[in-house]
Amino acid sequence: METITSSLFDGVNAQEYAAMLQCFKTVVKTYKKGEEVPMPHGKVGVVQRGQLALLKTDVNGIRTLFEQMQEGGVFGDALGFSWEDADFYLLAEEDCDVLYIDYEHIVKRCPNACTHHSVVVSNLVRLMSEKTKALSQHLEILSRRTTREKLIAYFSMLAAKSKSAYFTLPFSQTTLADYLCVDRSAMLREIKKMSDEGLIETDRRNIKFNPRALPHA
Repeated sequence: METITSSLFDGVNAQEYAAMLQCFKTVVKTYKKGEEVPMPHGKVGVVQRGQLALLKTDVNGIRTLFEQMQEGGVFGDALGFSWEDADFYLLAEEDCDVLYIDYEHIVKRCPNACTHHSVVVSNLVRLMSEKTKALSQHLEILSRRTTREKLIAYFSMLAAKSKSAYFTLPFSQTTLADYLCVDRSAMLREIKKMSDEGLIETDRRNIKFNPRALPHA
């Protein structure tokens, strides 16, 4: 029996999931670490194993990370990105297996009127909304002028999500610099300054954020 790994299939049991894989005529492809993954046109991709990164490189060669997708992650042009309008690309950060579903198989009316098919459509709409919100938050962070302002905006977002001053960074230092679109060395110097000023406390990826230490507080 196939294992369900993605929130795209929330509310679908294992038996229904196995049937849907046949109904949707899914295809699984494997990619090696460091390999660029082709952008899926008219398809939804589901990461079944490994980790993918959604990246964009500007004319100066500066790389920006937009999203890391681990097992269960979902991507595709139906989920908020138009590959033809921007220089986005997908990179396998680990050896990966990706399950592909033609978008039309998800949204077209099922001849059997399967309830679980409708559930998947609802999940897809929810995922589109979540992706749009995440992109909006990221663009808000990138709009800040300085490295410190970007770090503060990002730490504020993570603290709000965790509902605590304590949170764990989901990225390595190099990946965080790509996500914030800043120089890694400059970012590390700024993090040290923020720590010296009592704005943050760090223990590897674990952060305690103290916004009351901001000058305007």
